[in-house]
Formats: sequence, C-alpha cells, structure tokens
Amino acid sequence: MASHSELYAQAMRILGQRQQDAKLTVSRREEEIAAKIPQAAALRRELARTSIELSKIILSGSGNAKEQLEELRQRNLYIQGRIQQLLKENGYPGDYLSLHPTCPLCGDTGYRGNEKCECLKILLQELSVQDLNSRSPLKLSSFSTFDLRYYPTEGENGVSPREVMSRIFDYCRDYAGRFSKTSPSLLLIGGTGLGKTHLSLAIARVVIEKGFTVLYGSTQDFLRRIEAEHFNRSDTDEDTLGMLLNVDLLILDDLGVEFSSEFNISTVYNIINTRLNEEKPTIINSNLTVQEMEKKYSQRIVSRLFSAYDCLRLVGKDIRLQKRSARQGK
Repeated sequence: MASHSELYAQAMRILGQRQQDAKLTVSRREEEIAAKIPQAAALRRELARTSIELSKIILSGSGNAKEQLEELRQRNLYIQGRIQQLLKENGYPGDYLSLHPTCPLCGDTGYRGNEKCECLKILLQELSVQDLNSRSPLKLSSFSTFDLRYYPTEGENGVSPREVMSRIFDYCRDYAGRFSKTSPSLLLIGGTGLGKTHLSLAIARVVIEKGFTVLYGSTQDFLRRIEAEHFNRSDTDEDTLGMLLNVDLLILDDLGVEFSSEFNISTVYNIINTRLNEEKPTIINSNLTVQEMEKKYSQRIVSRLFSAYDCLRLVGKDIRLQKRSARQGK
C-alpha cells in the first residue's frame, strides 16, 4: 500500500507533467504560427522585448516612470490585440498562443497561495482510489464471462432461477451502460457463490471504462481502515472514509461479515445515508437475509437500504461449489 507521501509525490509529478505539456503545446503552436503568420510572430518578439524595457524603467528611478509604464502598458495591449486579430483572420482562436493549464485556478502547481488547490485534492483522492483498487479483483470480472448455464431452469414454487438471473444480468448490464453520477444505488442479496461480486465488478469495469472513479472493497476491510484512522492507530494520513463518501461509484462487498460494534454500525449508516443524500450511487453485496440484516443492524439502516436502493435478489446454487465438483469429477 502506497504511503501518503508517495501518493503526494506521484500527484506532484503528474502536475509537473501537465505544466510541461502545456508549455510544449505553446512552443509547438509558436512554431506553427511563425511559419504561417510571420507578422504575428514578429509582434510576439516585440512583446517579449517590452519586459526588458519594463525592468529598465523600474531601475532607472526616472521621475516620469509612472507615465512611461502606462505608455508601455498601452503598447502591450495594442500588440496583444493585434496578435489576436491576426490569429482570428487566419482561422485561429484569439488565445491560440496562450498557456492553457489543466487547472486555471492554480496553473497546475497544486496550490493557491499556501492552500492545496481542489485539483490536487481530487488527484490525491483518485490516486488513493487506484491504489486501493490495485489490490482488488477488478480485472477479473466482465459480463462476457458471466455464465447463466450454472443456474437451474427449474426451482422452488415453479420459479426458474435461470430466468430470474437472466433478468438481473440484463438489469446490471443496462445499469452499467447507462451509468451516471446520479444512478440509483443497488443492493445485491443472496447466498454465497451466486454471482453478486461478479456482477458488481462487471459493472465496475464498464463504469471505469466510461471515465468514472470506482472504489471496490470488502466492507470489513474498509471499516477496519476507517476505525484505525479515526482512533489514530494508522501510520498514514489517508482519509478512507472521505474516499468512500466522494468516489463516483462505491462497491461494498460482503456487508454483514464485519464485526458488530457501535462504531461500525454508525459508520455503515453514515456511508449509506451520506451518499444517498448526495445522490451518489453505491452497490452493496450481502449474503444476509432481510431477517438477518434486521437483527444485525439498526432499523434506520435496513429501512434506508430497502426503501432507497434497487434490491436484486439472486437465486440458484453456489456456483463455486458447482465448479469445484465439476473439477473433482474429471
């Protein structure tokens, strides 16, 4: 796991590269304009010389320095306007030769004064999410590898598990394809080995490809990290709870296996409630039945889950056991 200082150094390298890329873009455009619009290039050289004149005026201590500076300012404005006019006349934007940093607020330095710019905070969060996800099986699941043949065509009370799972599969695939930052939250419940993790990770894969940030992990691991950070038992400056609350899509796996404590229950409610209030989608997987959830958690958690989440009840037989039996039977 990367430390905060390592993530910070990585973020600053990325910002530094952004600065270099912006400067390189301007340099290439200057060469292009010099070849196509020599007059504009000459004006830019004249504009560069005014900085030398500015220094001379300031150092001279002349009694009319104020008037000279104003005259120089007016000349600069005229030259800048003329350059923009020439660019537009030749089909270019007026600011084609201006520096365009990725973040106009800090110029890709990461700081506004002594305060971290929002772009640096977001970048640190994205890198932290990537670091956490690097230890998860995000790459292992896709919709193409979800096999409905493991679900029987006949089941109890005349209900076909394969038909049920086919509808759930179509729903999840459509959910991933239509995903936005305000998509509904999902609750996937059912016994072990029915495909909850596979489907949620298949959704994650598509959502990541669409450019959104996704954070996946077991509820137990997340709560352990949050508790250590809350009670200063962690040797990092990470804010796991902050990441969970702000990521575009949060996937909490195995809700219910974590140790029951007042802190954990309160934290689970905080995550669920905050993300619902801010309309941020969450996917929760759990092996617990409704009755088991009611025993383990407070009524306000269960109420929020089943009233505000789209509940998908997976059915069938443990696929992992089926695969194991098939291997042993060979």
